[in-house]
Amino acid sequence: MKLSLKTPCTTWTFDELMACVFGIKVFDVHLYFYLLKHGPFKVNELAEKLNKNRSTIQRSVQNLMNAGLVYRKQVNLKDGGYFYLYYAVPFEEVKERMKREIEGWYKKMKDWIDSIELEDLRDLHC
Repeated sequence: MKLSLKTPCTTWTFDELMACVFGIKVFDVHLYFYLLKHGPFKVNELAEKLNKNRSTIQRSVQNLMNAGLVYRKQVNLKDGGYFYLYYAVPFEEVKERMKREIEGWYKKMKDWIDSIELEDLRDLHC
């Protein structure tokens, strides 16, 4: 299947991998794709369309903004006040960021493996 990847220790779905790379929840990833396909939206509109509590959506949108996957624009009302519209970052940008992050992990893992000596493993319970 195109959206899953079997590795020796697990099978990844794309949404799980994306959640892992960006340190967010799978629900946040699903919200990102909803915004990407149907956005922009206000938080209350998202809550209504997805049949979720406003606080759940607000928390998820904040997670996505912290991860750099969503941004907001302030819309000023003619009679005073304002609201925010939330937009998804283009998917091509997200894919490039994911690849860079995974390449960084790869280098760190290689360096870590290279740094381990046999005597470092004495305390393993084997």
